[in-house]
Amino acid sequence: MSSFDVVSIGELLIDLVPLPAADDSMRFVAKPGGAPGNVAVGVARLGGRSAMLTKVGDEAFGRMLVDTLRGNGVSIDGIRTTRERRTGLAVVTLTPEGDRDFFFYRDGCADSDLSPDDLDQDILRATKVFHVGSLFLAQPTSASAQRHGMAFAKEKGIRISADPNLRVHLWGDQAAMLAAGREVIQAANILKVSDDELRMLTGIEDIAQAVCALWHPDLQFAAVTKGPKGAELYTANASMAVDGFVVETVDTIGCGDAFMATLLTELVARDFQLEGKPALEQVARRACAAGALTATRTGGMESLPGPEAIDAFLASRA
Repeated sequence: MSSFDVVSIGELLIDLVPLPAADDSMRFVAKPGGAPGNVAVGVARLGGRSAMLTKVGDEAFGRMLVDTLRGNGVSIDGIRTTRERRTGLAVVTLTPEGDRDFFFYRDGCADSDLSPDDLDQDILRATKVFHVGSLFLAQPTSASAQRHGMAFAKEKGIRISADPNLRVHLWGDQAAMLAAGREVIQAANILKVSDDELRMLTGIEDIAQAVCALWHPDLQFAAVTKGPKGAELYTANASMAVDGFVVETVDTIGCGDAFMATLLTELVARDFQLEGKPALEQVARRACAAGALTATRTGGMESLPGPEAIDAFLASRA
């Protein structure tokens, strides 16, 4: 029996999120974040078993992140610390509509120094799903760690889930960013990608055609998120589009990660059997509800909903 449902590898960082200020000054509060870490916490909040593989600085921000994951029930045994490097930062600004914009401070940060030797293979061996993004492929050391983990997962028959999570600000070379996105997609059995990312990766406007262009024999499930417009889920034999939910948006940080965590939790609970439109619709609506709920609060990781909140939200929108 597997010890974990999902093990995430990737960035664990601090989001400096703006606070309202009457005098128009810029004030920020430190919030735990990083897409792979958000997914690990999201799975745990939904009742799943998750773990994190990454590296943080041996300082206040690093300790805050580790304590947050521990407090949410995520295994921290695979998190390494270092005194030589600092935890990464993302300064977040928000538009009046609540959409996010990021300024990253990640040059030489701790998680970029995660090496293959730092990976706890016992943790990785004990999971049903190995979750990856593309940002770790931007730096040579962390790239080697992620590629080692993906190869290990393939060898052991562990499913790989991927969220390319393309961040144009972090890549000096857009072609390299797109290549990293395509690399994790090619390794994936489960894929989540936004409609904007899908167009960037394929150059195709039609979503179904773009998904078809990315499909490969090992891919079992693909989800395309469309923000407040909903999402589309695909298997090899079926597809389903669902509408989104109208909510009062505070910020959109973590919405895609809430969707991803819910999708993975549902797939694990269903033993990765998701055939037919009714099943696709049920999972897609639940994942969209998780994303919508996350948008109603500030801070990605702390806004991730539990199953009771999702149930109540769906019941209110029946």
